[in-house]
Amino acid sequence: MQRLFFAVLEAWTALKPALSQGVMASLIWEQQKAQVASYSQKGVRNVLDKLSFTSAVVAGALSTPDFDTVTVRINANSADYDVDALGSVIRGDGNPWDWTEDWIFQRPSTFVTGLPGTITSQTCPNCGAGVNVDITSICPFCDAAVISGKFGWLLTRIDRI
Repeated sequence: MQRLFFAVLEAWTALKPALSQGVMASLIWEQQKAQVASYSQKGVRNVLDKLSFTSAVVAGALSTPDFDTVTVRINANSADYDVDALGSVIRGDGNPWDWTEDWIFQRPSTFVTGLPGTITSQTCPNCGAGVNVDITSICPFCDAAVISGKFGWLLTRIDRI
């Protein structure tokens, strides 16, 4: 969970949404991509300074004939502010604070969780190069997101608590 947390937030703060495409459902990923594009057009970037992952616990789970859903409550600590192209703070401040989010994941109920650390070999859908795919992967040759579909769980929503 910690690796996924840092990958999604790196995609956000680095203004590189492709880094999280493989672990996010299309709707939330498209929203993040649009927000990142808006930040980029304005010459602004969000900074989560001194980001630390404190804990993650399963806060809820539900299984229906179609989907399995798990809510993971994440506790973290960071400063949260926006900077312009010159690095000047334009919103927020640099004082770290504790914050909590619920990350909701879903997968088809027919999927089975693989063993931890499972890596799938796959070809890049963009350039065809062979790529080892794990939880989040970007093709090292063309920077396209490589989505394995074999992990099943996708982030569908993030709620700030």
